[in-house]
Amino acid sequence: MQTKNMFAKILSAVSGAIFIITLAGCSSNISIQQSDENCAQVAGTWIVEDVIDDSQCGGQGKYLKYHYTVSQNNCQVSIAESGAVGKISGSKIHWPAYSLSIHGGTTSFPETTTTTEIRGGKLTSLSHWHWSNADLECSGSSKITAYLSSKNDTEENINSQYSSLLSPKEGAFELIFSVHAPDAQEVYLAGEMTDWQGDRLKMKKGKNGTWFLPLYLQQGAWQYKFVIDGEWIHDKANPATTDDGFDGYNSIIVLGQESLGSQINANIPHGSLEKINIASEVLGANSPFIVYLPAEYAENKNKHYPVLYLLHGYGNNEAQWIRDGKIQNFMDNYINENWIQPFIIVMPFGDTSMYVQEYETHIIKEIRDYVNNHYRVKVGKASTAISGMSMGGFGAFYLAHRYQDLFGLSVPLSGYFDMNYYPELGKNGKITMNSELHFYCGKDDTTSFISNEALIKKLRENNVDFSYKVTAGGHTWRYWNGISKEFLKVVSEYFSKS
Repeated sequence: MQTKNMFAKILSAVSGAIFIITLAGCSSNISIQQSDENCAQVAGTWIVEDVIDDSQCGGQGKYLKYHYTVSQNNCQVSIAESGAVGKISGSKIHWPAYSLSIHGGTTSFPETTTTTEIRGGKLTSLSHWHWSNADLECSGSSKITAYLSSKNDTEENINSQYSSLLSPKEGAFELIFSVHAPDAQEVYLAGEMTDWQGDRLKMKKGKNGTWFLPLYLQQGAWQYKFVIDGEWIHDKANPATTDDGFDGYNSIIVLGQESLGSQINANIPHGSLEKINIASEVLGANSPFIVYLPAEYAENKNKHYPVLYLLHGYGNNEAQWIRDGKIQNFMDNYINENWIQPFIIVMPFGDTSMYVQEYETHIIKEIRDYVNNHYRVKVGKASTAISGMSMGGFGAFYLAHRYQDLFGLSVPLSGYFDMNYYPELGKNGKITMNSELHFYCGKDDTTSFISNEALIKKLRENNVDFSYKVTAGGHTWRYWNGISKEFLKVVSEYFSKS
């Protein structure tokens, strides 16, 4: 475990270097002779999607998207951003072997593994790299897909995911983000609009030391921060904030209206929220959790209800699904519309535990016993489901798999599947699952998409039944709120079977 933790510390530095050189495995001081042979034409802008597999180094993979500006002289190509030089031979670009010193070790790319295939304007490459120092070593790979774009593309419209935010469009709200930082050298806007990538939307500095950036955003709530010379800071001029899970805050701006499902409707019955705090022998401390009871619960004294255990994200708390997820409003509105049936929701506190070890026992034993003894709950797996987002998505899968006699349904939302927390399901671990599984993940999710793909592959190899839905969206509450109507319907329909 110590070795894995050591690797985890070097990954951010190593991976940062990897994506720069995986399509460009050499520096510009390497001389390659030009050739008069007929070469493929690859000059222009390459829009690059890079999937890094660093699992052998204790990582969970990375998805990166960036661009290269490529020039070509006969069969020699050069990449402006990295200074790399390669040689085209037929439909392939060959890059010499390359190594660099980083974080107390050496990352190397053998020559035989750095070849780019060219097919009809699409470039693909699978590069293998090796990192080592005097004590440790690990290997990984980088799978790249690149597309040729027009030479006239500007930096702002290379990545349509962000360029669409920079130009006026019908239905979008113009908002100028600004922060006073006269001594700053570089300021970025980061948030749900960039899937929390801190180096995508660069702000401009005004004469008075105020940095600004106009964006055109669709209506609804947006969480954001400023990255000032590498330091993440919430907007001190905006009083609307929410916990970021790391002892800080995210700022919130609401443009127009939020989705109807997430809004409070004064004309319909409302469920109740009960905040419980029990003494936990397992944790050696008091532990809070929140229970949502549907509006009819207080009146129907003889009726018992199914229960959904709903888990929060890393470093946050039991109130996250209330505060950011607006789950109580979604439940009230959709029950009133008869879109879903009434059921109870239990939201435990998991801190940064990944819901393993003591917190696993706390939820399965202590919280479940309390809920079953104090509320009119339908017992049995046919009436018990579990879901959650990010760390909670991992917990929803982990606990459902470990306790298949308790949970009949698991719905992980953008689960961060760090299987170092589940060593039984290592490379050769077999997976059997008797409970229903429904996975959701945004295809723009730079935090969890890679680990979702890896787990889905393993489930398929083990012939496990599940559904897996990938749509546009990142690791954000805009995405999770956007799928709340659907995932709550999945839960309701499962309960309806019993």
